[in-house]
Amino acid sequence: MPAYILRKLLLTIPNILGIVIITFILFKVVAPDPARLYAGKQKSEAQLQSIRHEMQIDKPWWVQLWNIIRFKFAPSMRYKESFWSLFARKAPISLAIQLPVFIIELGIQLVLAVYVAARRGRFQDHVITFLAVFSMSVPALSIYLGAQELFAGHWKIFPVAGWDQHFFIAIHFAALPILVSVLGGWGSGTRFYRTIVLEEISSDYVRTAKAKGVGEAEILLTHVMRNIMIPVVTNTVAVLPLLFTGALLLERLFQIPGFGGLLVDAIQQQDQLLLMAIVYVTAIIYCLMLVVTDICYALVDPRVVLQ
Repeated sequence: MPAYILRKLLLTIPNILGIVIITFILFKVVAPDPARLYAGKQKSEAQLQSIRHEMQIDKPWWVQLWNIIRFKFAPSMRYKESFWSLFARKAPISLAIQLPVFIIELGIQLVLAVYVAARRGRFQDHVITFLAVFSMSVPALSIYLGAQELFAGHWKIFPVAGWDQHFFIAIHFAALPILVSVLGGWGSGTRFYRTIVLEEISSDYVRTAKAKGVGEAEILLTHVMRNIMIPVVTNTVAVLPLLFTGALLLERLFQIPGFGGLLVDAIQQQDQLLLMAIVYVTAIIYCLMLVVTDICYALVDPRVVLQ
């Protein structure tokens, strides 16, 4: 396995280089001069040249590209900070919201999917399926605003919005965003995993186990759950980069100073250097997650051999 992992990591290098080069060309050719965007129209050419020097974009293009390949990003002119300083400050906040959401959602989705699949066509199946489709149909913004009005505005259980660096106070601020994210996101995964479980339940090995007198709970938890791990891993690992990048609308609405809000600010303020760095790092995280997906396949299914 170590040799396989090393080969997969080496194969991701061309993908990352391709993303870096294509994005670099797009920002350099299509996007306007970042110095003029930052300075405005009233600056002289000498002042623009000074801003370009501060942005480190007055160097030859190959030097700029080499710096990006080495993860040596130019500092953000809006925040007056390096990208890595912003990432170290913002990403943990997004992770504090998205990681509990990810764990709670996955647990709810798997439990409900197995439960309703085992009771296909019954009352419980119809009710949970209806609620899942309903949660998928309601816009996320409506859920967020409704929860703010109900839990924060009317019942005063949670604060409306905001954040705090102290751990216990931050938990109080994070509770409502986590709750509304789970309420808005559990339905799609439940429907997906229900379909997967139904396919497994109709398999020959399940009928054979039932014929041998194996209990339904043991079949579901021991045999079926093991065989649905491949689609579960595929579906879950694909969203792992979002744990770091955060939820754009959620962080903006609840005034959470996370990485998603940083991306929105970079777009609104036309901070090209910061936006370029965010695109690169997000692409690298996603490429690494693809390697993690292949490794997880071998861990959850012994039929998969890493060669």
